[in-house]
Amino acid sequence: MPPSSSELRGARHLVVAWALLALLLGCTAPDGSVAPASDPTRSAPASSAPASSAPASPAPAAPAPDSDARVVDTPSEATDTPPLVTVPEPLPPVPPGRDALIARLSPLVGAAAEFSSEGTVAVLVTDEHGREVVGSDADTSVMPASTQKLLTAAAVLVTLGPDGRLRTHLETTGPIGPDGVLEGEVVVVGAGDPTLVTDEYARWIYPARPRTPLEDLADALVEAGVRVIAGDVVADVSGFVGDARAEGWQDNYFHDLDARYVSGLTVDAGLETLITLPEPDEAEEDDDSDEGQEPAPAVPDVRVQLVPDPALHTVRELERVLEERGVRVEGEPRVGEPTAPPVGRLVTVHSPPMHEVLRFAVQRSDNHLSDQLFLVVGRLRTGEGSWPRGERGLRQVLDHLGVDHTGARFADGSGLSRDDRVTPRLLVELDRAMLAGRHADTWRSLMAVMGESGTLSERMRGTVAVGRFVGKTGTLRDVTALSGAVLEGDEPRFHLAVLANDPGGGRWAARVLMDELILALVAEVDGCEIRTLEGIDATPLGVPPSTVSCP
Repeated sequence: MPPSSSELRGARHLVVAWALLALLLGCTAPDGSVAPASDPTRSAPASSAPASSAPASPAPAAPAPDSDARVVDTPSEATDTPPLVTVPEPLPPVPPGRDALIARLSPLVGAAAEFSSEGTVAVLVTDEHGREVVGSDADTSVMPASTQKLLTAAAVLVTLGPDGRLRTHLETTGPIGPDGVLEGEVVVVGAGDPTLVTDEYARWIYPARPRTPLEDLADALVEAGVRVIAGDVVADVSGFVGDARAEGWQDNYFHDLDARYVSGLTVDAGLETLITLPEPDEAEEDDDSDEGQEPAPAVPDVRVQLVPDPALHTVRELERVLEERGVRVEGEPRVGEPTAPPVGRLVTVHSPPMHEVLRFAVQRSDNHLSDQLFLVVGRLRTGEGSWPRGERGLRQVLDHLGVDHTGARFADGSGLSRDDRVTPRLLVELDRAMLAGRHADTWRSLMAVMGESGTLSERMRGTVAVGRFVGKTGTLRDVTALSGAVLEGDEPRFHLAVLANDPGGGRWAARVLMDELILALVAEVDGCEIRTLEGIDATPLGVPPSTVSCP
């Protein structure tokens, strides 16, 4: 007997229901996060191509079919959709002795807040499950100083992934003739890579900084047979717009070189390297080597100065290194659009992987790396590299991680801006989310380690805290900040954030509070005894310093 109309309708409804379920499951990543949707501002994932590559023949390669392939690698996670809601497992019982820990820490936090009568000492300590241990003004928005870099680092990790790289392309608007003349312009397409460097900067200024050699672009042109460039050398930074300085940056930041102007194309961290070799007679006068021995090489005088237009400086430097390799440039270096559409891509250079760049930025507190990557996040997630779009992209990442950012303000990526605002709770919840997520190992590796590395390398040496706290410091003239986790092995046991905004002595009190909190938390994890050091003057918190005795 053929099925009835009602049976057919029921079967169709069942098919639709299964189709919807399959669609939902098919769009969900294994860990429950929503897979990235198609986005015209993104390109295909980067291949395992070498740092630079030249064409097999002098003729330019055909243009890439996707115009945005010259911008970035594909973000590794969803842009703005939070993970699917799951039923949380019940928390384990609070460990015995928690009341005693709270009783010890609460007076210290209260004393620091009272000492800072002219400002705010905002504090939050939680355990690994998010249960508050102690806090004061934990939801008050204050200036974060360089702990802002943690937010930028998280946004980059979620957007690009630890192995993501930024790509800088060299394109041409004309063919390369058999005589080596490139009949057209050379276009350098910037994707915001903050690690482009010249040999001079890498050698004399900052050898340890991650680098993408600018010389690789010049060498590739030479290998392609270019001997003359008939047109201009053009910097294409069309994906980045707006001011080159963030709101809330003070002029003295530039005088002290703490801040640099940012752009979609920057070499040598926004600085110009000036090298002066000594005169021959001066070198001879300074040479006190024994007769008959080769004189020591002359040591140049090396200085740096701020560059007002990083993109223009980059193409000027490229022209310089090309001329050093015997390539004549008949046009001028300039910033803007090429006069004709590019006909081919000559070479691509890749930045170091993001985990390497971020580790340096966080551990060394590199402002330029963080600010440039902040714009990159905006470019990748919203299609435009600018300060406002960087803030929007960062908020998308926090939404994806389930971290509340109410009352926060992200004016830059470094924390230099006087307009930045975060709460201790935001920093603590960010740390918890990252250490519980897919990038936990990478996140932990980015942090400075107490008494061992980065900006914490000289802190709390000779104490049980060495190697047991990982995090990020922050310092401005009126800000002292710290955020991170106390570890047991590789696992976090407590998270803390201390943000002191005080032009007076509250910053000193906050520094002492940070040390006392970390000592007490390590002692709690290891079952150690905390003893006060008698006969020593009291700290600003009104108590003598502590020592820890472990079994």
